[in-house]
Amino acid sequence: MNDAIFPARLTRCPEDRESEPFIHGHWHQDLSVRRSRIPGKNTVLCVYLGLVHLLLLVLLGLAWSERPGLTSAVPTGGRTWSPVQHLVEYDISNEHATDHNIYSQYSGPPTRENEEAWIRLINPIYFNATRDELERAGESMVNVVKLTGGGYLATIGVYHELHCLRQLRFWLYREHYYPNLTDSQFRYSHRHLDHCLETLRLTIMCHGNTALYSFNWNKPTEYRPATQSSSRSVCVKWASIHDWALSRKTSTTPSLVRLSDVEDPSRGREQR
Repeated sequence: MNDAIFPARLTRCPEDRESEPFIHGHWHQDLSVRRSRIPGKNTVLCVYLGLVHLLLLVLLGLAWSERPGLTSAVPTGGRTWSPVQHLVEYDISNEHATDHNIYSQYSGPPTRENEEAWIRLINPIYFNATRDELERAGESMVNVVKLTGGGYLATIGVYHELHCLRQLRFWLYREHYYPNLTDSQFRYSHRHLDHCLETLRLTIMCHGNTALYSFNWNKPTEYRPATQSSSRSVCVKWASIHDWALSRKTSTTPSLVRLSDVEDPSRGREQR
């Protein structure tokens, strides 16, 4: 321990000299007289020295607790820029999907209602980004996809992940969505969905939901226990992202500038 911060022993306050009553074999009269005249000054000095050492202890404790790795604050130093990040708001949510027999507006066998809900959810998947936005976010500009009307095709991560969830839903109910699936479409879907599973794995592990779940027996005859949770989590207020996406959205089937059009401008085709 650094003696400059924590001396080996506290500075002895003047009143400690009371334990040395004799100087050359007799009482030091002048010293005793001076003490009797100003009894409070030395006490104040001792209290002051004690407070100084206490303050040093507190400051050292604070410095120790602020060391990197000991704080629970989310580090943001290395995060890349996003055009929506400064608008994101948060709230506490206790919503859980633990009952297999209860469907949300997005789940369950295909219906007109959940189809429309998914369309509204995924509608602003693409937006028209500026060159400055792409460069600020650290994106490569090599062969970047341009829109025929100007700007660049872009999306944000959460919509890519929702797209993947929707593709998995399509596959789960493929008899409804893909009634005439060809072999080539089947192979493409497998590759695409494997990519989607990996995308979702990365996102799930990146955000690491720490909400506690337990298990219960719904019925005495149940073979498998059911999950349950009363946990509350800090969640994004979805509207804070979705409203921004709606304000910036472009078509879900955007008109793109193909590389072939760039290499041979005389073709002048706008391919979709």
